[in-house]
Amino acid sequence: MINSALKKIIDHIFSKKSIQIRIATFVWVLLCSWFWTGDPIKSGNLAISVLVGSMIIQGIFEWLYDRSH
Repeated sequence: MINSALKKIIDHIFSKKSIQIRIATFVWVLLCSWFWTGDPIKSGNLAISVLVGSMIIQGIFEWLYDRSH
């Protein structure tokens, strides 16, 4: 049960649609934060944090949505 649930969450995280959304989000956060802070290192770290967090959150919510339907 847990292994199949984890596999489905991972499948959602790395789906084609999800990857495209993540790339666009990563570039957007990187450019906006670089514009605001002027520091490419801080901007990169923020963009990576947002990328990883949003991947996990989307995977869990899509898995929960699939379970309810």
